[in-house]
Amino acid sequence: MTSSLRRLAAGLLAVFVIIALSLSYWTLVQGVDLVTRDDNPRQVLAEQQIQRGQILDRNGVVLAETVIDPEDGSSQRVYYYPSAAPVVGYYSLRYGVGGIESAYDDQLRGGGQVTYSEAVLQDLLHRQQVGSDVQISLDIEVQQAVNEALEGYTGAVIVIHVPDGQILALASQPTFDPAALDENWETLSTDPDAALLNRATQGLYQPGESLQSVVLGAALNNGIASPDEQWRGTVITTVDGSFFPCAANVSYVDTLGDAYVEGCPEPFRQIAAKLGTHRLETAIVDFGLTEPPIFALPTESADLDAFAIEKELTLTGIGQSSLTVSPLQMAMVAAAFADHGQMPPLQLVLATRKPGAVWQLVPADGLPRGTLSRASADTIEGLMLRSVNEGASQRASIPRFTVAGHTGLAMAGPEGELNAWFIGYSAYSPDASVAVAVLLEDTPTASEAARVGGRALAAALNAIP
Repeated sequence: MTSSLRRLAAGLLAVFVIIALSLSYWTLVQGVDLVTRDDNPRQVLAEQQIQRGQILDRNGVVLAETVIDPEDGSSQRVYYYPSAAPVVGYYSLRYGVGGIESAYDDQLRGGGQVTYSEAVLQDLLHRQQVGSDVQISLDIEVQQAVNEALEGYTGAVIVIHVPDGQILALASQPTFDPAALDENWETLSTDPDAALLNRATQGLYQPGESLQSVVLGAALNNGIASPDEQWRGTVITTVDGSFFPCAANVSYVDTLGDAYVEGCPEPFRQIAAKLGTHRLETAIVDFGLTEPPIFALPTESADLDAFAIEKELTLTGIGQSSLTVSPLQMAMVAAAFADHGQMPPLQLVLATRKPGAVWQLVPADGLPRGTLSRASADTIEGLMLRSVNEGASQRASIPRFTVAGHTGLAMAGPEGELNAWFIGYSAYSPDASVAVAVLLEDTPTASEAARVGGRALAAALNAIP
């Protein structure tokens, strides 16, 4: 009897030890992982109770906010302007966050803005967690107009206010509706058109003839070329056996300036050869084309070094080497010429506001940087004005404003497919301008990019008080 009781006690003790060890393991070792697992019902329920902050445009228009169900206290994220999706992004319990929803996730959900004791009291009293509001530089009316101008194309448009670098519009097509993200995720994530890719900030493309402003600007800066220099050679060229035409329908030009105005590639092979590796690389680096822009949203850039430029010197001169650029980078190029060679830092987020508090300003990303001398930049501006008045960029012209711009084509594939670029700007006061970059995929008519650019500039200029 006694031995049986001892065996039973020993068995029970062993069971208790196993249970204690198991509890210790799952609590101490795996506890954090269990709590933070996406499929943890408590975690999902807790996330549903959070009232994320609002995202507002520069004029205070609400772009996204959380609406609370009065019956069960659950929350739903509401997006009022699908056209703003490339900037605002998305919030999903299943698929995570993107755009500003991702970049400012901690502030929007209220993390880190209460003390530990406040958090404990909030939990005990079942108070709802409330996040901060975020105001961005986007003007939703301009954003919608730009999106409409881009409709029917695959590509991107960025509009920048100069000299403060604030982003007034940033469109990427095709795009998605963040309100329907969960039900459309499988389609979106496998879509060959990559609707979830932000082409404006992460798409990398051959710059082609759009690089001519940088190349000719560097030549002017180094005193090795002049817009008045005569040109008697061919103006078109070939790349890997494929025909590479001028942006305008011309077969000859008289000067290097004319070649720029009409967007003709062959003269820029010769300019690149005269510049040489070091001076061309310096210009490309000075314009920030070899590094991802400092920005609130994820950005991409080509990985290019001097050896690559030396190996592909003349191809780089016509924008058809391993140098690829994003539309955002080319918008910064346009902004640099709008400010006489000074490239502004970018700014997308203007301010944040904790619940019950006042707005706190957010500084711009990065610092201004010099690119060219003012004299060289202003000479390029004169050519840009000619391009809009009489050259390849005529369709960028808009009523009541003077537009400076440059239009170019870029070869985009082995079969000779072409993309169309436009960069330009328009001043609305002696000290302020609006700059734009447009990229249209699979578009052999360069003037279409100029047309979209003109519409984007008009929308921004007409929205400025």
